[in-house]
Amino acid sequence: MLTTVKAEIDVGGNVRLLEPLEVTRTTKAIVTLLDEPGGVRNGGNAARALAFLRSNRLPEASRTPISEIDARIEEARDSWD
Repeated sequence: MLTTVKAEIDVGGNVRLLEPLEVTRTTKAIVTLLDEPGGVRNGGNAARALAFLRSNRLPEASRTPISEIDARIEEARDSWD
């Protein structure tokens, strides 16, 4: 069984659990490091992608009208029956 608990790892590599964990025997673990929210350095890939999309908008003529999108969704829903 997999169990997930929150923890902090200091710069020395010491792990401190942030919530109770009950173990009945020596157990192996896998540690995944997470970036803090908003802590992405240099904007990260997602931030660069969003900036690109904002500055390179599709011309209005290339955009599918909402009415056509709605019609396609309705057609897909109707085909499920």
